[in-house]
Amino acid sequence: MLSFLKTFLQKNLPLSAKLFLKDRLAITRRDGSNTELTRGTPSLRKEQPAILVCDERIPSPDRDAGSARMFLILKALAKSNRVAFLVFNRPHGIEYEQALWKIGIETGDAVDYRRLIKQRKFAAAVLSRPAIAGAMLGPIRRADPKLKIIYDMLDVHHLRSAREAALTGDSRAARESDRLRRLETRLAKGADLIWCGSSPDQKLMARIAPETPSVVVPTVHELHERESNFDERKQLLFVGNFSHRPNADAVHFLAREIMPLIRKSLPDIKLLVVGDNAPPEFAGYAANGVRLLGYVPDLNPIIAGCRVFVAPIRFGSGVNGKIGEALSHGLPVVTNTIGAEGWGFTNDIQVLIADSPEDFAAAVLRLYGDAELWQRLSDNGYRHIAENFTPEIIEQIINESVRETVTRNDSQPRRN
Repeated sequence: MLSFLKTFLQKNLPLSAKLFLKDRLAITRRDGSNTELTRGTPSLRKEQPAILVCDERIPSPDRDAGSARMFLILKALAKSNRVAFLVFNRPHGIEYEQALWKIGIETGDAVDYRRLIKQRKFAAAVLSRPAIAGAMLGPIRRADPKLKIIYDMLDVHHLRSAREAALTGDSRAARESDRLRRLETRLAKGADLIWCGSSPDQKLMARIAPETPSVVVPTVHELHERESNFDERKQLLFVGNFSHRPNADAVHFLAREIMPLIRKSLPDIKLLVVGDNAPPEFAGYAANGVRLLGYVPDLNPIIAGCRVFVAPIRFGSGVNGKIGEALSHGLPVVTNTIGAEGWGFTNDIQVLIADSPEDFAAAVLRLYGDAELWQRLSDNGYRHIAENFTPEIIEQIINESVRETVTRNDSQPRRN
């Protein structure tokens, strides 16, 4: 079993996780002992349901939207369940794991799953991302055939790769899309419930796996105080982790095709780019007004000082977490059709939506120079998050879907 996990994950995980697995794929705790979990004490009584959650890595919520979503999912689950969180990777400091312990989440290594299932009576297992679910679904089914499996997609990965291939003509992206489509189809059909990232993703998966129930669990956003008004702000902002290819593509598109158009009217305007793993070629965009800030531990002062958030996402699926984060601070957004997908936006109501470089630049200039429009979009976007994407709302979806899945009696066992 260990050799299978190693082979599968080496093929499907990103480089950071592969380097981790090179030294860590053994059934031991990080300090070398043979206990089944690292530190962390569940905050609920033993009679509460036990939930197993598996993901690629310990979430780092200040570094990427997927991590922020997983942290809030774990926090929501911990309010009604005893949660054990197993991972393959710890790419950042111990403080991220300690943050989980503080909210009652036990943490451990994913290769401990079999012993944990034997020792504890889990009601359900949440398997997040296709690489992890692909490695773990079959083995967990064999370890406990009665355990309900929830496949947490985040987004439809094969759709994202297909869109990249259509945009760029990259044959590698096309092959990746084919492989991911086969994998995601198998996982969807083999799970007891699918957590989809958006309503469009849910509709697509309903066609692929019509017998598997699904709910939408999008990115989750806490509301923040709106600290400054239109006149106190300047510059444009983009935030993203650039190991995620759609984010890097968005900055290339902004710098090469959109910023030159904007700077014809506003020659001094800057695009502030925040995030880990920026590719070296970003440094060449300084002449186009692009200023690289790298990883920023506290985004609040930057968000409070910028006037417009820009997000031309040309390939992807699910909902784009950076857009929700901007709106949760009251920062108005200009995005495109794919960036707006799944949010339930209406153009010129919550955000501005434009696709071509010329239309996108015009929308940015309009919003940047119109205080009344800026305030209306700030208010409407903030309200849209409050009504649809806060932890209180998504927490209810998460826990109700788990409870319904655990108590549902299925006449036929699911496939592996």
